[in-house]
Amino acid sequence: MIIKKRRKRRKFYNWQEEISKGNTDKFYNSTDWDKLREDVLNRDKNECQFFSGKWNDGIHKTNEIKPVRATMVHHIISIKERPDLALDINNCISLSFEAHEIIEDRKRFRYKKRRNQITKEQW
Repeated sequence: MIIKKRRKRRKFYNWQEEISKGNTDKFYNSTDWDKLREDVLNRDKNECQFFSGKWNDGIHKTNEIKPVRATMVHHIISIKERPDLALDINNCISLSFEAHEIIEDRKRFRYKKRRNQITKEQW
């Protein structure tokens, strides 16, 4: 796995306070998040925990168990609900992109690609 080149840390942030203000983008672009993300992926050996059958959120369940590489890290309890758990490694789980979309219920918002309709020529 290629390790992401990190930015130098310039300022200390109180992430609990920053996330409470709504600065989640600032958190997800921080070096602290990069380090935590790497640690979680290493802990789970870059394997999607949803498709391996080791974790589910109680609502969504996988149809088949298959080995899938994890590329994303998901907060089990959302950081908007509990900003104090933003940097807690026990609150994070490794997921593949597809599993993350299923857990976040974003898959239902995908639209089918539109076909170009052939229209009659009108003179």
